[in-house]
Amino acid sequence: MIYFLITYTLLPNPYPLTPTLNGNLGYYPFILKTTYVITIFKECKMLSAKLGGKFDRYIVKCLPTSISPHIYTIMGLAIAVIASIFLAFGLFPLAGIFIFLAGLCDMADGAIARVTGKVSLFGGFFDSVIDRYADLSFFFGLCFYYFHTRNIFLFFCTLFVIAGSLLTSYVRARAEVFLKEKCNVGIIERPERIILLGVGALFSLLNYIIPLLALLSNITVLQRIYFVWKKTL
Repeated sequence: MIYFLITYTLLPNPYPLTPTLNGNLGYYPFILKTTYVITIFKECKMLSAKLGGKFDRYIVKCLPTSISPHIYTIMGLAIAVIASIFLAFGLFPLAGIFIFLAGLCDMADGAIARVTGKVSLFGGFFDSVIDRYADLSFFFGLCFYYFHTRNIFLFFCTLFVIAGSLLTSYVRARAEVFLKEKCNVGIIERPERIILLGVGALFSLLNYIIPLLALLSNITVLQRIYFVWKKTL
C-alpha cells in the first residue's frame, strides 16, 4: 500500500477526467485511481485483521496508563469532531491526520483497559456508542462540504455511507440478540472504513473512496441479513 500511495502522490496526471475538446475521454486517471483504491481496500482488510490487540504493549508504552480508558474514548470523539470541521471546509489532508489520531485514541482506550485490567461491560458499550458519534461527525462534515460545493452525487453517496455504517452495527446487534451467536460477517467493518476514509482524505481520493464505502457498507448489511436468514431457516 505504501508503494501505491507514494506513486500516487508523485505521478503526474496527464489526462483530464472530463471529455477533451476532440471528444476523447481521459480514462487513464480514473483507471489508475480506482486501482489505488482497490489496492488500499485489500491492504486495509489485511491490516485490520492483524491489528486486533497485538499492539497493546506498544501503545501503553507511548501513553500514560494512569488516565482512564473512558478519557481516551472522549478524547477520540473530540478529535473526530475537529476532523469533521476540516472535512466540512474541504481541508482534507488535515482532516486525514485527525481521523488517524482519533483512530489512535480508539485503539488506546481498549489497549489500556486490557493491559491495566479495567475491561468492563460498560466500557465496551460506551466505546461502541462514542464510535457511532465519531463516525457520524466525519460523514456529516462531508455532507456539509458536498452540499455547499453542489456535488449532489457525493452528497447522496455520503448519506448512503451513513445509512450503511449505522445499519452494519444495528443489524449485528439485533442478530446477536436473536441468534445468540456472533454476527461479524461482511466485507467491511468500522476499522476498514476509518482507514479508507483517512487515506482518502490524506491523498485526495475521497471522490473514489466515498462511493466505494457507500457500496461496500450496504453490501455488508445485506450479507448480515442473509446470514440471519440462513440461520433461521
